[in-house]
Amino acid sequence: MSLSCSTVLTLVAGFARPTAPGTRPLLYVDPVDEDLTREAISRGVPLLPVWSAPSRRVPRSAQRVPDKALQQLGSIPVAPKNGEEVAWASSRLPAGTCLGGVLCGSEAGLSTAERMQAALVPERSNGVCPARRDKLLMNRALAGHGLLTAATASPSDWPAAEAFIRSLRGNRVVLKPRRGTGGCGVALACDEAHARRAFEALQAPFSPDDEVAAAPLLQEYLAGEEWVVDTASRDGEHKAVALWRYSKGPANGAPFVYRYDELMPAAGETEARLVEYALGALEAVGWRWGPCHIELKQTSRGPALVEVNAGRCNGVSFASLTGPCIGYTQYDAAFASLADDDTAWRALPPLPPPSLRSSARLVKLVATRAGRLRRLDPEVAAAMRALPSVRQLEPRYTASGEQVCLTTDLPSAAGYVLLRHANHSQVEEDCRTIEELQPGLMLVE
Repeated sequence: MSLSCSTVLTLVAGFARPTAPGTRPLLYVDPVDEDLTREAISRGVPLLPVWSAPSRRVPRSAQRVPDKALQQLGSIPVAPKNGEEVAWASSRLPAGTCLGGVLCGSEAGLSTAERMQAALVPERSNGVCPARRDKLLMNRALAGHGLLTAATASPSDWPAAEAFIRSLRGNRVVLKPRRGTGGCGVALACDEAHARRAFEALQAPFSPDDEVAAAPLLQEYLAGEEWVVDTASRDGEHKAVALWRYSKGPANGAPFVYRYDELMPAAGETEARLVEYALGALEAVGWRWGPCHIELKQTSRGPALVEVNAGRCNGVSFASLTGPCIGYTQYDAAFASLADDDTAWRALPPLPPPSLRSSARLVKLVATRAGRLRRLDPEVAAAMRALPSVRQLEPRYTASGEQVCLTTDLPSAAGYVLLRHANHSQVEEDCRTIEELQPGLMLVE
C-alpha cells in the first residue's frame, strides 16, 4: 500500500497545528496505512505520526510516492528510547496534548506502540508484554490458558533443532522467525536436510531495536484451513468484527503464498469456535485496548494459533469490502475503542453477522517471473477490470523499468484485486479467471 503526497502532508501537519478543543489525538506509530489515515481524517481525529526505531528508514510500502512526500516522511520524528517517553512527549507533542491512545501501522512498530501507550496513556494501557510479539512466548501464554497450540521450540543450535524435529515422529515442521514477518523467511521442511538449510538461513544477529530474539522458531505443521479473526477491545471488552478464510499454496519455491482472503459470515459452529478461541487468545496475552488481527488454523483437533497481531488492524485493503458486506469495518471498531464517548462502541455488535450482504474476496496477485517491467498488458488488465465482481485492480508494478520480484510472501505480493458481488458463484468464477489471467498481466524482461 503506497502513501499519496496529500496523505503524507496531512500526517506531517498533525505536529504543526494545535489540537482542537474536546478532541483527543492519537499517536500513530509507523504511519504507512493510508486507509487508516483517511478514516481518521473523515472522523476529525488528529493523528500524530512517529516512526518506530526499526522503521526509521522509510519502509518499502511508503517508497512509491512523490519525492515531496518522501522528504516530508523524513521529517516525522523517531520514537524515544524505552523510559524516555514522557520527556519526549513534553518536548515534541503540541502544547496541551492529551492523547486518546496509540495506533500502529506495522508489525515492526508494535512494541514501540505498546510502550508508548503504557507511558503516555496509562489509563488505557495494555501493559508491556513481549508474548504479544514473540511467537514462542505467545504459544506458551495460550497453552497456559488451556488453548490448543502447536508443538513449538526455539533451539539455539542444530542438534537441539534436530532432536525436536525427530520428536514430531515424521510430522512435517515449519521454521520461521519468532516475530511476525508477513510470511518472510517461513519454510515447510520435507526432510531433515531441508530443515537444516532453513534453520541455518534463519540465523541472524540480535537487533537492539527488536525485543524478540532472533533464534528460529520450529513448530509442528498443523493441517487445516487458515482463518483470521479481526477484533477490537475497549477496557477488556472484546468484539470480533470480521472473519476471513485464507487460501494459500506453494509458489515460486515458497510453501505458503497468499492467493486470496475470503470474507466469511459467522454462520456456524466452526466459526463460533474460531471466535471463541480468538477472544481467549486476547485474554491469554492480557489485551484490553485497541485492534488485533488474529491468525488461526482450523485443525482436526479444533482451532490453534498461528499468530496474535496485537495492536494493529488487518494489513490489507479490507475496508472497501467489509463496509458494504457487513455494515462496518475494523477501523470503525478501532476508533470507537479509543474514543472518550462509548456510544459508537456500544452500537457495534459483539460478533460478525451470520450472513453477509454480498460475497467478497481480496485476491493477491502472484508474480511468477522476475525482471524489469516493460509494461502492463492493457488487454489483460481490461479483462480483469471487466469481470462482474471486480471492484478494484491495484497492481504493485506499473512503471516501465520497475524491478518485478517473485511473489513468495505477503510483502512481495504483486498487487491486489478486490472482488464483491451479491452472487457468491460469480465471485468464485471471477477469482479463478483472475488466477488464469495474472501470468500475462506483467510483461517483464
